[in-house]
Amino acid sequence: MKPRRALLGLLAAASPAWAQFATGSFFASHDSDNFDEVRVTAGATADNGFGAAAGAMHYSAPGWSANGALLVGTYKSYKATEQIDASLGAARIDGSTYAVGGLDYLHTWASGDALGLSLERSIVNSQGGIEDGITYNVLAAVGDYVFTPSFNVGVAAGATLFSDDNQRPFLRTRWNLLLAEAQGLNAYLKTRSYRNSEPDRPQYYSPASLNEVSLGLSVRWRADERVVLSAWADGGMQYTSNGDQPIWSAFAGLASPRNDPIRWNLGLLAANTASLFTSQSGAYTYLSLAGQVNVPF
Repeated sequence: MKPRRALLGLLAAASPAWAQFATGSFFASHDSDNFDEVRVTAGATADNGFGAAAGAMHYSAPGWSANGALLVGTYKSYKATEQIDASLGAARIDGSTYAVGGLDYLHTWASGDALGLSLERSIVNSQGGIEDGITYNVLAAVGDYVFTPSFNVGVAAGATLFSDDNQRPFLRTRWNLLLAEAQGLNAYLKTRSYRNSEPDRPQYYSPASLNEVSLGLSVRWRADERVVLSAWADGGMQYTSNGDQPIWSAFAGLASPRNDPIRWNLGLLAANTASLFTSQSGAYTYLSLAGQVNVPF
């Protein structure tokens, strides 16, 4: 599903036991376009859910680099039936200022079914996107339907609107089957489809059409009293108007147990799937490392 929805789930798991906390996060990525990104953020949330966060970013490619700073107001609310994660503020990147923010709202029923809305606004974080100041707005409806205690389907449908007049409607699904509850073992099928109204933009990967399907396995188990291990790997095919290719992705992560007062997580992701912002497909590869710590006060 969307990265922001995945983040919402991560934060919801990270902080239900206390409402007032400080957060620090780190993100670094490298891809075969030789584009690197590093982000560091810190923030705090009061017991009424309102807070603020600030961060610094650095982007680089051979013979080029750009720096950025971020300041946003935030609101977080994690209840049994309702989860809200919102931010609104500004990012100054390479001498230009952009309005940025997002909203993830998810309502969950007792059955486990969920329905929500996701909004996001930011800048295209590629060299061309930063140089040309291209921004995007995403609007999506998200849902998760529990067919049986061991089988559920998640869906995200919406559109990405770029400031260069490109419009990208998209649909993503994830079909999940629980195989072994004690080991957190799941098998899943995921799909992604979109079209670009103005294809082949030079600043970001934008074929006229893209369709992906992958099969994978995921596991999550408590290794000891202080560490939870999680991992997943999948493989499939990507079909585009510019050609077809096999795709794969893999993740490995460590995290604190949900009942720990200080929550943290660290994850490593590798993939060859053409991302939203890469300038090429084919031999493209991507590697990222992300971490977060939440401390109550």
